[in-house]
Amino acid sequence: MARGGAPGRTGRGETSASGAAAAALPGWAGAPGCPRRQTPSPPAPESRPPSLRCPLPARRRPPARLAMLEHLSSLPTQMDYKGQKLAEQMFQGIILFSAIVGFIYGYVAEQFGWTVYIVMAGFAFSCLLTLPPWPIYRRHPLKWLPVQDSGTEDKKPGERRIKRHAKNN
Repeated sequence: MARGGAPGRTGRGETSASGAAAAALPGWAGAPGCPRRQTPSPPAPESRPPSLRCPLPARRRPPARLAMLEHLSSLPTQMDYKGQKLAEQMFQGIILFSAIVGFIYGYVAEQFGWTVYIVMAGFAFSCLLTLPPWPIYRRHPLKWLPVQDSGTEDKKPGERRIKRHAKNN
């Protein structure tokens, strides 16, 4: 076979897909600490280009992405209902205020572009104030009911009573 060959049997003329580049470079074997070795005798590390040298083992530390995800997962992400209402009112108020100010300034300056810029700045400012769950929006947390054991598994089907709620008139 010209390519691939039997598993575990790659010669100089036959290379697997992962060993094609290694066999194409004469004498490449990797550094003594590298996990991949293609030929039994390694050349001197200085004779190979820097891109083919085995990097020195680095200390184990969590990748920056994982550390950032752990940090982000510790941030609170919820708002209570009163906080949502407050955020919505602030958002609408800031947008309305910036639209009025932008319209007046654009009318006086006779430049509609300034109106658009002021409204966009008001939108960005209102997003900064209302989208993150700031502590002002988490002052009234929900009080959850305690977990109740229903106990329906212990009763027989004939012993279960249906609970009826009183009608609200």
